[in-house]
Amino acid sequence: MKSRNRASIAHTIRRRVLLAHVLVLVFLTTGQIAWTQVFQVGGGSSSLFQASGGSVQVQAQNYQGWFGIGSLGGHLRLGASLREQWRGSTFTFGDEIIPFHLPSDVFEDGHYFTGRGVGISYSRERLSLFGFGGVTATGFNVPLFRAASAENGAGALFMDFKLSPKLRLFSRDIISNRQTTINGAEWKPWAWLKTSLAGGVGANQGYFASGVSAERPWITVKGAYIAAGDRFRRVVVETPLNSEPDRENIMVTLRPRPFFDFTAGHLNFLGPAPGMQPGIRATVDEVSANASGAGFRFGASLYKSYVNGTSTEGNLFSVGRDFAGRVQANVYLLHSTSRGLPSSTSVLPMVREVISPRFSLLQTVNHSAGHTSVSFGGDFLSNFISIGVQYQTVYSPFQTGNPFRQVLLLNLRFHPFGNFSVNASSYVAPDGSVKYTTSGQTFLYRDQPTQNAPQRFGIPSYIVSGRVVDEDGSPVSGAALRIDGELAFTNSDGAFFVRRKKARPCHLEVALADFLVPGAFDVVSAPTEVVPTKQETGNAIVITIRHKKAP
Repeated sequence: MKSRNRASIAHTIRRRVLLAHVLVLVFLTTGQIAWTQVFQVGGGSSSLFQASGGSVQVQAQNYQGWFGIGSLGGHLRLGASLREQWRGSTFTFGDEIIPFHLPSDVFEDGHYFTGRGVGISYSRERLSLFGFGGVTATGFNVPLFRAASAENGAGALFMDFKLSPKLRLFSRDIISNRQTTINGAEWKPWAWLKTSLAGGVGANQGYFASGVSAERPWITVKGAYIAAGDRFRRVVVETPLNSEPDRENIMVTLRPRPFFDFTAGHLNFLGPAPGMQPGIRATVDEVSANASGAGFRFGASLYKSYVNGTSTEGNLFSVGRDFAGRVQANVYLLHSTSRGLPSSTSVLPMVREVISPRFSLLQTVNHSAGHTSVSFGGDFLSNFISIGVQYQTVYSPFQTGNPFRQVLLLNLRFHPFGNFSVNASSYVAPDGSVKYTTSGQTFLYRDQPTQNAPQRFGIPSYIVSGRVVDEDGSPVSGAALRIDGELAFTNSDGAFFVRRKKARPCHLEVALADFLVPGAFDVVSAPTEVVPTKQETGNAIVITIRHKKAP
């Protein structure tokens, strides 16, 4: 009887959630708050993400929102959000990505969780407030739509108050199935030096953090000490499970000359386990150097990590050179060894030939574990079509019989007319199968004049735009960026942009956990704050990332 009652309650909740999402969709498509609305409609399917579905986004003068619906892994997923400005405050209804930053986050400030409910943000010169009531949620972000599923009831109140230009107090409080209360202060005596203290509880676990960071033209120093319980979480959610800096951490980067830099660090991490099991602690020591001279680029990195009593060492060496501004040649040597396991060595030569600003060729050779993979490819860009083609010979260890496969990989973006565009891409999975993703999108406009005179609505003219590239300058598609809590993804050219009504500074972070491309990445360079500019001004930013080097 109790199980039937619980099932009935769960069914009622799901019906109410579905009804709420439908109401948001009806409001987005029929609301009269603004006389003009701009719609972005998209959809498609992907065997890579096992997803199919679509979404509608709407932008109007006083509000913006989106609605997404689709199938993900065989399950129906829904998501919706409505954001409205009213009397200097921002109200959000539905799904929302809630950043959870602490000024004591010296090494990383990408923590967040997804909430479904009602949120309000208020900001003035000295005081910033954020309140939320509803439930935590598991967010699903695929190229076709956004959605979420509810988890635990939660209420949040975040506050920042500037006592003076140099001193700021902060508080982060969450009431849920486990409580979080973290308070502290940040002191910035000079523009190049910042210190902070924080303490309290996170998910009913004790927490203390102190941090310092100094940035000068020739040296950067970051240090922190964190004491936390082994079940510490900022908020208890199923995803994302973010690791936390733990115990002593220090990183020093020296730049004595423009052609040389040197970095050394000692870092400790606490990796959360599913549920509320004790987290896993890990330690990483690293030393790296980069130099350039006589037209060559040199790099070397040495890593040593300790996890669960097992140590692993990894080395990465690289050399590269550009020839006549049209040929880029690089060679990478990777070597790793772990206690009790055979060592691994890989050699990766890479050559890129720039035939014209719109046309380039790429050749790579990968030799690892006695096997060699050869890859050929290229890129072509025009106003109407962008094509990237790679004809590869790959080694698939899960293939029985002959493990080598020859596959044609394609990235296509077709812009035939107006605002309509079609995207298609393929990817080789570890089992040797070829996966695909296809999607399309367009913009629709609705204009309703007043009785007295036609009232025109302009899309917000301030934008934050830029590109995400790797260390070789190649665009990275599917990279995720969070700009003032709004998640944006790069297209096949590595480009992204979001619109803003005003030229107020926006917080920017590279959301590594939400990347749509396989693999792990590190951030090489990225601003933490950007100022929107007029669309005609341009001023695009460049963010550089690299594939994470496995110790």
